[in-house]
Amino acid sequence: ACQELGVTLIAYSPLAMGLLTGKYNPNSPPSGPRGVGAKAKLSRCQPLIELLRDISQAYEKTPIQVALNWVICKGALPIPGAKNLRQAQENAGALGWRLSKDDVQALDALSDQIQS
Repeated sequence: ACQELGVTLIAYSPLAMGLLTGKYNPNSPPSGPRGVGAKAKLSRCQPLIELLRDISQAYEKTPIQVALNWVICKGALPIPGAKNLRQAQENAGALGWRLSKDDVQALDALSDQIQS
């Protein structure tokens, strides 16, 4: 609908509140309020996180950069959080390149499976 209307979607929390960063896993979820219910989500997300890692190696990027670029390839504007300069620089590494159609399709297909 956004594409048909010429509207750019702003993707708030494009890294799923940090769950897609690879920093967390089902045995080590985020602390505090974000950790509530995160263990189950992390269990479901592990195949997607692994695919992000695999794809990142082919592009010499980080999984975070691949996840953000995926959002960009979908036509949305990601608004990732950054607590420090290193995170801001890593986020910026998602710019200036594009995932292949095949990689976008693979991420889409796995994401659809996880959401079902």
